[in-house]
Amino acid sequence: MTTPELSPLANGRPGPTPLATFLSDRAGEETLDRAPEPAGDIEPITRALRALGSGEVEPADDGELIRNVRSVDGTAGPASPQAPSRREEILDGAAALFAERGYHGASLRDISRRVGISHPGMLHHFASKDVLLGSVIDRLEAHAKGLLDSVEQMSGSPAALDASLAGPWDPTKHPMALLATLSAEIVNPEHPGRFRIARLRLVHEHVFESVLTAYQEQGRLVDGVDVAFVARSTFSLLLSLAVREQSVSPLQPSVQTDPVEDVRRLVHHYLKG
Repeated sequence: MTTPELSPLANGRPGPTPLATFLSDRAGEETLDRAPEPAGDIEPITRALRALGSGEVEPADDGELIRNVRSVDGTAGPASPQAPSRREEILDGAAALFAERGYHGASLRDISRRVGISHPGMLHHFASKDVLLGSVIDRLEAHAKGLLDSVEQMSGSPAALDASLAGPWDPTKHPMALLATLSAEIVNPEHPGRFRIARLRLVHEHVFESVLTAYQEQGRLVDGVDVAFVARSTFSLLLSLAVREQSVSPLQPSVQTDPVEDVRRLVHHYLKG
């Protein structure tokens, strides 16, 4: 089987590499502070987006990657348990509170109380809430990078895509809950993570579109399907279900729902057989 390149997408549409294509009014204006990057390295999502732009994609070399995508707690699938560092504990607490309350609804003091650290101790690790948000988004970008690396595996069969919908894309898990909350917040043009979160959404949509494009070329999709529309609709449903799990579901404990199955039903509606 020949796997299509991640970029450009079907119908001559570009992938998410050039932000100016999608955010041309304010591309490049983001000022969110970032955590220091290791010397001689660049952030994972930047590498991925550069690869998208050049057409040079590094395929995943491990079939387990789909199940081992980096999660919001900073782990990477099955591994020997290790005590998290204080910095990782702070990131865990911040990610949980940002998912529950949003960036503006969670103060540094709220996070320090959640973690059990003093406010000065918090500032020792993260000089500001913007810096902390940047590190939390770093995790979401690593999560998205794992999905980008898994496109070849997911393109192999709908069963592989189903596995991802129950794993890294599971709307009941923290990565999707966090992304859903932050995505809603960035309607505020002054949100410090606006461009990075918007870019993350484009990357997720791009992954779906790449996989569906492969299915279309394999004859797995029903005739006339607009893969770009289905990709946008599927990821929108994922974010919506993530919000529902945090809001509506607790009010209806007697109503049993399966958000993963809901997303699968939408995707399989467009598949043959």
